[in-house]
Amino acid sequence: MPGEWTEAGQELLAKLLGNGDLPPYEDSWRTDFHDKWVEGCSGHDDDDMERAAYWLSASRDEDTLMVPIYDMANHSNDPEKLNTLSYKPDKAGDTFRFIASKKIMPGEQIFNSYNRCASCSDVPEKDCETFSHYHTPDLFVHFGFVEDYPQSWQFEPDNLNSEDSSDDETEFEFCLHRDNETDELDAHWDEDEMPDGADAQWLKAQLKRLQEFHSDHEQLEKEMVQDDGDGEGNSGKMTRWEWDNIWKYNQALSHAINAAIQSVVTEIGYGDEL
Repeated sequence: MPGEWTEAGQELLAKLLGNGDLPPYEDSWRTDFHDKWVEGCSGHDDDDMERAAYWLSASRDEDTLMVPIYDMANHSNDPEKLNTLSYKPDKAGDTFRFIASKKIMPGEQIFNSYNRCASCSDVPEKDCETFSHYHTPDLFVHFGFVEDYPQSWQFEPDNLNSEDSSDDETEFEFCLHRDNETDELDAHWDEDEMPDGADAQWLKAQLKRLQEFHSDHEQLEKEMVQDDGDGEGNSGKMTRWEWDNIWKYNQALSHAINAAIQSVVTEIGYGDEL
């Protein structure tokens, strides 16, 4: 998870995110261990066992439950892949059920949705069996991967400038789907979530910044990624795994923002301004 990356990995991810402009926002990942464990539970910042236990529970728990075997199922919301449902107990002592939602052939991979009841889900609220309402950036924070499509995104263009931090009118969210036939991405909005012209301009500026950030890819790789050895030259550098995931997330952000811009142009006609 990004919160447990090397300092170099965290610094580069923060730069990618515009130091707070884009999700996941830093209070959800960079200070998570310190805020929740060290401060919240009087834990110890320098105890490796405590750190390992914290991140294990953070990435493996299911609404505060630790469920062996069940937590081995990978995530997907692709209707062609998703083949299970989980029903969590309402109170201690009740049964936790993990069942097949379709026929699963021998050798077929088992998939579970980590955010089945997110805003992009078509599951009726009365049938929601999970408290997991994560967006795509949240999954990146808590599990360390970028989910496949469909994806769920939420942005806060004025989250640093709003005088009222509780004001959510500047937020907008959308669902990102990929057409299986054309491979094109399409952003879907609720009517009251559609961004205005100012939001669209903000999205365009963020996309430009991400593209410029990517232009430094080769030089940054030479300077910041550990080589295969264990020499002193690796001091202060990030792992290859961290590096690869930063650029996977950069690509996901860029694709999502670009699809959002195209949707705004199509729906409300800000083409000239953009």
